[in-house]
Amino acid sequence: MKQGLLFQNAKIKSREIALFGKDKMQRLSDAPSIEEGVKILLEGGYPAGKDYIEILAAAEKEAEAFFKESSVEGYGLECFSVLSDYHNAKVLAKEAYFGVSEDCFRADGLIDPTVLAEKLRKEDYASLPSAMRAALERLKKKSATDSVAPSEIDKALDKAAFEEIAERLKTAHPVVKEYFTAYADLTNLATAYRSRKAGVSLAEAESGYLPGGEIPFSSLKKVFDLGLEDGAEKIALRPSYKKAVEALKAGVASFEAFRENALLVPFKKARYDMFSPAPIVGFYLGKKREIKNVRLILTGIKNGVDKEIIKVRLREQYV
Repeated sequence: MKQGLLFQNAKIKSREIALFGKDKMQRLSDAPSIEEGVKILLEGGYPAGKDYIEILAAAEKEAEAFFKESSVEGYGLECFSVLSDYHNAKVLAKEAYFGVSEDCFRADGLIDPTVLAEKLRKEDYASLPSAMRAALERLKKKSATDSVAPSEIDKALDKAAFEEIAERLKTAHPVVKEYFTAYADLTNLATAYRSRKAGVSLAEAESGYLPGGEIPFSSLKKVFDLGLEDGAEKIALRPSYKKAVEALKAGVASFEAFRENALLVPFKKARYDMFSPAPIVGFYLGKKREIKNVRLILTGIKNGVDKEIIKVRLREQYV
């Protein structure tokens, strides 16, 4: 197993040099036009396409396929593929209920999207993972007597995803456990805060609670009952989670940036540990982060958005 990990990490290191660091990203930010920006992407090894949207979509598929190819069994890396399976299930469920979905499939799931699409079309859930099957059956049952909102699909399948992931994390590497624990906790903290702010019921707030974190809902209920600052003071939060509270107070955009940056930290710290799966995951998340930043920059250039506004929205790079 270690040989497999060493081999895959060596492949990762050979590709890591192609990631966009601060210099390349700055050069892209300074591009005077979309055409110049696309030229920089192609020089940096991005796939060809008719426009930057097609180029970035192809780059995402490449990153997802490479991650799936590089994943070594026994470390919990399949948890990231589970997230993609449930993302694909959400896309298909929204198409089934509303005839359209704004998202596209991810290529790094454990279930072939075409197979998943056929099962959902036929409402044949029997061979799907138990958590996914149960969520889809609950949505189907509700739709028989009432309408189903897009947010209900998101909540039901996000919760199911973390139920499956929580089981898989029992044998995962610590760095993978750290990622998903923080992912659940930070998301749940934000959900409690936003639920109170939106005036929704406690039951509705709990329906969006993700399992797998270290903060129980009984503790998060204090945020729902007392407000963000007073409630958070009564919970034994990690220092990094206390910073999340400050980010939440600053607004949704600040919190989302904080969460994404915080989740990348464990992999950046273990970037050079060749006996850890961290380099594999770090490269994957880093490439996805890079593509997201590139999309923000080029969309901003296309629409004439002030570069300082774009800079505020960019996420930290992996390299």
